[in-house]
Amino acid sequence: MSVKVEIGFTASGASAPFFTLGDDDLGVLGGTEGLLGGGEILVEVTPFLKSFQINRGKSRELERFQAGQATVTFQNDQRVFDPTFEAGQFFGQVEPRRQIRITVDEVVQFEGTINDWNIEYDRGGNSVSVAQCFDGFANLANIDLVGFSPSEQLSGARANAALDNINWPEEKRAIDDGNATLEAQTLEPTGVLAYLQTIADSEPGQVFIDKNGNVKFVERNAGFEADRPLFADDGTGIPYTLVSVIFGTELLFNEVTTSNSTDSRTAVNGTSVKIYGKRDLDQETFLSDTTQLENLAEFLAQRFGDPEFRFETLEVDLTNLAADLREDLIELELGDVVQVKFTPSGIPPAIERFGRVISISQNFQPTQEVMQIGLQSTQGALFVLGDAEFGKLGGESGLGF
Repeated sequence: MSVKVEIGFTASGASAPFFTLGDDDLGVLGGTEGLLGGGEILVEVTPFLKSFQINRGKSRELERFQAGQATVTFQNDQRVFDPTFEAGQFFGQVEPRRQIRITVDEVVQFEGTINDWNIEYDRGGNSVSVAQCFDGFANLANIDLVGFSPSEQLSGARANAALDNINWPEEKRAIDDGNATLEAQTLEPTGVLAYLQTIADSEPGQVFIDKNGNVKFVERNAGFEADRPLFADDGTGIPYTLVSVIFGTELLFNEVTTSNSTDSRTAVNGTSVKIYGKRDLDQETFLSDTTQLENLAEFLAQRFGDPEFRFETLEVDLTNLAADLREDLIELELGDVVQVKFTPSGIPPAIERFGRVISISQNFQPTQEVMQIGLQSTQGALFVLGDAEFGKLGGESGLGF
C-alpha cells in the first residue's frame, strides 16, 4: 500500500522556497508539484501522517450529493504543524484554506481544501495536528451567480455556463452534454451549488465533486464501465466483511409533480397507489416545456412506485486484499455500477443485484485500511444502449426518454 498526502504551500511563505526551477533538490519533478494559477505548490507531508478518513457522497438516491470531507491526522511531536512555532519546518504555511490531496497507490482519492487545523497537545509530548478538509462543493456553496441570463440550452451547456459565470477553471470540470433542454432565464443572485443541483434534478442526472476535485455532471443516459467489480461472499469476487440490506418504502413515491418557472405536470402510478397508498413527490426543474415535465414525472412515478430492495452498505478490509481486487476498489468512483452476490447465512440461492455507488468512505490507519461503499438500486434505471445488462429490456433498466 502506497499513501501520499500533499498540502499546498506558498512560495513566499516564511519557510519557503519549496520549489525552485533548476535546483538539484527543490527543482526535482515528483518531489514537489507546482499548481498552475493557484499560487501554491503541493508539498508532500506523508512522513508525518498518522491516519486519514474520507467521506464522499450521499445516503439515498433522491438526496443531493454533499460536500466531501477528509480528516487527516499528522504527528506533531516536534511542532512541525504548530502555526506559532517559528523554528518549525512549515512555519508560515500551516493555515486554513490550503489545498490538500490524498493519493493511494498512485490514484487520487481526495482533493480539496483545509478549512481548520485542530491541534491536540499531550503533556507527555504526544501531539497531533488534525486537518479538517472539504472538497469543492464547500466553495461552491458560498458563491453566487451574478448577472446570469442564460438562453435555452442543454443541461450540460447550462452547467458549463454557470461555472463560467463564477470563473471556475475549465481544467477542473467533467461535464456531460446532457439530454434535457432547459428554459431561458434571467436570475437574481443565486447560489451556484443549489443551481447546479437543480440542473441535475432536471436531467435527471448527477452532480458532485470527483476524486480529482473536478465538478462532475453525469447525464441520465451515461454509459457504465463494462468491467464492473463483483463483490461476493463465496470467493468469486471482492470479499466483504459487512453487508446491510434495505427493503422498504423510504423511496416509494407514486404521485409525482414536476414543475418549471411557469408550469407543472403530475403523473400517477395507479397500481402503486392502490397497493401502498398515495405518496407524493414534488420535483422542481428548469425544463423548457411541458412535454419534458410530463416525461420526467411519468419516469419518476414508475421508477419509485414499488418498495426498494437494495444492498445499502458494503464494508471491505483492504489490508490483505489481492492486488487486482485492491485496484478495483481504489479506482472506484461515485456513480460507478458494481455487482453484489450475497448468500444469507450461507443458505443458497445467493441474492445477486447491481448497485450504483452513491457514497465512499475510507478509514486509513497504519495497520488497517477499511472502505465502506454505499449503494442505490439500479432496478428501473434508464436504458443504456449497448450495455450488456442495462441495454436490454427486461433486465435492470427501463426505457429512457
